Amino acid sequence: MKIEENYCIKDINSLRVNQFVKYFCSIETVEQLQEAIEFSKIKKIPLFFIGEGSNVVFTNDYDGLIIRNNIIGKIEHDERIVEIYSGENWHNFVDWSLSKERYGLENLALIPGTVGASPIQNIGAYGKDVSAFIKEVKSINTLTTEERVFSKEECRFGYRSSLFQNKKEYFITSVVFETNTDPCIDISYDSLQKFFRASSMEIETLKPKDVFDGVSTLRTTILPDHNKEFNVGSFFKNLVLGEEDFKKLTKIISVPYHETNSLYKVSSGYLIEKSGWKGRGVGKVRISEKHASVLTTSGNLDGKELVRFANSIIDDVYSKFGVKLEIEPTLI
Repeated sequence: MKIEENYCIKDINSLRVNQFVKYFCSIETVEQLQEAIEFSKIKKIPLFFIGEGSNVVFTNDYDGLIIRNNIIGKIEHDERIVEIYSGENWHNFVDWSLSKERYGLENLALIPGTVGASPIQNIGAYGKDVSAFIKEVKSINTLTTEERVFSKEECRFGYRSSLFQNKKEYFITSVVFETNTDPCIDISYDSLQKFFRASSMEIETLKPKDVFDGVSTLRTTILPDHNKEFNVGSFFKNLVLGEEDFKKLTKIISVPYHETNSLYKVSSGYLIEKSGWKGRGVGKVRISEKHASVLTTSGNLDGKELVRFANSIIDDVYSKFGVKLEIEPTLI
């Protein structure tokens, strides 16, 4: 394991924010993780873990150690239970799971990032959240180096949230998933249903791989190419409103919504677009012309520039509609 000093992180974060970190290393084993933790203790510096840098925004240089997670591997415990090491690419895992006739994750195709990042934000798309398939999360406490296994209940999953967002001392080493042995097609989410109804495919005969391919195509169609317009996917969380707040909003503007358990999910992108921000930008940052909840950059920019732009959107949406948008990626 090599530890580098004064490392530029521009090429290891999806937004290509140009900040520096005092120390940087990549790890491929748990043993190397423990070495890195020991290094941070000797230097008395904080540490931060990064996977593919697809859900983090650096707003300053980092005066500590950034550890890039490259721990990979898969353990098939039985026909339903599979353990995936945290450095594995998420989309590749979903693709692999279908090849092994492990079903249920196909709606989550093409979400950027690693398996280890998936429980932290409780990633989700097209009506599915990853927490529905998580059995356990295995971790190491970076303060004590003790191992701990979190049950699904202990993870405290919520909408794009989990215990791990506040318990940053836990490094996720692997995630244990419980998948389905029988195909379980779910295209009830409005945009996904419209996509398949507009296609030449028979909905009644759809297979999980068809849904996987359809979701991948749909995401490619509505989201900008991350290799050309650097982004982290949705930059703003969708709103989840109670009935009273939802009624207040709909008195101002009629919005598409998805109702579950008396909660109303409203697209942040819809409100951003109606506020006139779609396609607009300042300097090297702008809102995508394809999807108004996606913030893109041309690269090589300061993190504060990006956050200032995002906050101006949040303030404008609040002034127009009385609801407060939240930034989805982690700010460092």
